[in-house]
Amino acid sequence: MHIPLKETPWEGAFPNIDNWSENFCLAGFDPQSGVGLWFHIGRWHHDLTQFREVVIIRLPDGTVIAHRAIGDAFAAAAGPGGPHLAVRIVEPGRKLTYHFKGGVMRVPARQMLEGLVGDGRRTPASFDLTFTSTADIWDLHKVGALQEFLPAGHIEQPGLLSGSIRVGSEQFTFNAMANRDHSLGGRDNRNLHSHQWFQGYFENGLSFLLFDAEIDQGEQVVFSEAVVYEDGKSFEAKIEQIERCNHVDDDQKLIRTVLSYENGTLVIDTAAFHGSSYLSLASPNDTYVGVYPTDPGPTRVVDEQSVTLLLNGTVKGYGCYERTIPGAHIREA
Repeated sequence: MHIPLKETPWEGAFPNIDNWSENFCLAGFDPQSGVGLWFHIGRWHHDLTQFREVVIIRLPDGTVIAHRAIGDAFAAAAGPGGPHLAVRIVEPGRKLTYHFKGGVMRVPARQMLEGLVGDGRRTPASFDLTFTSTADIWDLHKVGALQEFLPAGHIEQPGLLSGSIRVGSEQFTFNAMANRDHSLGGRDNRNLHSHQWFQGYFENGLSFLLFDAEIDQGEQVVFSEAVVYEDGKSFEAKIEQIERCNHVDDDQKLIRTVLSYENGTLVIDTAAFHGSSYLSLASPNDTYVGVYPTDPGPTRVVDEQSVTLLLNGTVKGYGCYERTIPGAHIREA
């Protein structure tokens, strides 16, 4: 099936494809405010007319807004929406908005490793954020069909995210680079061993995006793709060196990534981690906040982190790092 390069939500009858899904994601970290975020809204595989929203906000004090809900109250032709989160494509390829208002769970980050985040005392939260970009869109259609974890149709784009976030009586500003994506197609993560989704932005104007994934069969790398941006223009890149994390206890270990492209080599070191948050994947395609308990463990963990970076030993930067840490997975009926 041809997968269109489409910005707005799917319209009409849904494709008759096993585990078909549509997802919108946004990841960013503002080193000035100390706030990191990861928003994921996708069609709920039990009922594709409804959206499952996940809102993760890592706050400077080490706590995390860990929210998950299902519904379609804010769904529209111009963008997906769940019970509390509305995403709008204002200008395709150039401008999106993100609006949220609801009661959320605020928990210590490490508590997310102890089990799923359930219910309890809730905190009022809201945000209004605007994403703008003139950068090229990174089109991953060519490699999406190589595996089942990442849908066949997948686009990403870096841009400036700005606005305000209110949590209880606290208000935070966000004004930093972020990465957004949109994906369409069949999606089943049952054979996923590990993956890494990494973005970085540097003071000299260079930035990068990468996606690397392994499946269980012999820990085979099914694809390993990267792109480097110079003033919004994209250049295909090769991942020369990458370090994967095999245990959650090691997720604060500093790592080095090396990319090469037609204009040179980027040696990217993590200088520090500034907040982590922990989620679980259930197959074929669902996401939970917190770590779903398994016996025997450990459970496969999706680790979302805020990082500061150093490029070629001198240039400061920042970004977001998402990675799957291998472990037992949950099959959802």
